[in-house]
Amino acid sequence: MKTMKTFTYKTLAVLGCLMVLMLGGCVKNEFKVDFEFPKDHLGNYLMSYYAWDSRGGRWIEHTASIQEGKATAECITRLPTLIYVSDASQPGNSMIIYAERGDRIKVSGDGKEMGEWTVVGNKVSERWSEWRKKTYPKKSDSKAFEKSIEEYVTSNPKDELSAILLLTEWNRRENPDGFVRLWNMVDKGVRSQQLIEMCGVTDLLGVEFTTNADGNLEYSKNPKVKSLTLRSRDNGTDTLKFNKASILYFYGENNVARREAVDSMKVLVKDYPDSLKRVVADIYMDSDSMTWINAIRRDSLKGTVRAWQPRGLAEGDMVKMGVTRLPWFIVKDKTAGETYSGDDLKKAIAAFRKAAGKKETKSTQTDKPKGKTDQKQAQKTASQTKPAKKPELKPSQRSSSKPVKDSRTVKQSDR
Repeated sequence: MKTMKTFTYKTLAVLGCLMVLMLGGCVKNEFKVDFEFPKDHLGNYLMSYYAWDSRGGRWIEHTASIQEGKATAECITRLPTLIYVSDASQPGNSMIIYAERGDRIKVSGDGKEMGEWTVVGNKVSERWSEWRKKTYPKKSDSKAFEKSIEEYVTSNPKDELSAILLLTEWNRRENPDGFVRLWNMVDKGVRSQQLIEMCGVTDLLGVEFTTNADGNLEYSKNPKVKSLTLRSRDNGTDTLKFNKASILYFYGENNVARREAVDSMKVLVKDYPDSLKRVVADIYMDSDSMTWINAIRRDSLKGTVRAWQPRGLAEGDMVKMGVTRLPWFIVKDKTAGETYSGDDLKKAIAAFRKAAGKKETKSTQTDKPKGKTDQKQAQKTASQTKPAKKPELKPSQRSSSKPVKDSRTVKQSDR
């Protein structure tokens, strides 16, 4: 009898496991997103996400066309994913939704500002939706926006949303040190490799950041890069060696403040004309070489290194040096140490002058044409240095026209 009971319990346990597996297997690799807005709302929203499958996955783009305020998007995925939603008619109006297979996500609101939409369907998206409503009005103020992210991360270090916010909302290129500090606060069990892959930042490690022995992140920017090889118009390539005061100006085609930067660099070249004692370089960062050549023909900037980096911000050396956007300035001292990095022209010029030392005044004064004041001073000085005019002799003092015999005896040795 006892044996029969044991067999029955074992059988029920096996059947229970099979039922769990069968029910789990019934969950398809799909999720749905329902949009519900007022009936008079029309719109087309682009949905872009990575659909994971057994082979790895692929990017899928889906358009949700809102008719009479409603639309449903049927999506596929095996692993959790992020849906990037953008408004085709209003650039900059965008949001991100977290989704897992089996989810039925509902998005509602007035259909205008996505930051005010309410998203329900899973815990992560719901928390994200509430955070977004409070924070997105501050998005135009980068410092206030970063502070909102920091407040959430420090208050919720074990929440996977903290890691997601850092990977999707924080500008790592603008503030890498802040990212590293906050990322290392997040619980290690939350910042998994799968989450990093889900957020599409598989390049997080090995380029800009590295991990130390404790598994924490470190920013791998090298402020003491000692040389930089760039393409040049005249020589094919130029290698800049940072063993002297150096200022590097990185810019693109649409740099509206370029004229001011060029004028400031012209003054620097005039104040420090010896190119053996300093490096002044402007570096074009777009792929179109003809646009670059036309730009340097127009600006007539001389005495500088005219260089081109067609790969732009993605180039490895640019990443190592921390060039995060355009325009950008980097100033180095005579030991290749970085004294300034940023987009402020005035601060960059001041840092370069401090690194370069006093102006080469003799060179600049030699090349400077004399003005009227300088000419008058020169005439005055010349008049002071002329020999004094001999006084006119009276008739009685004038010598006769006859030669006067010299009474001295001229010796042979004096000849």
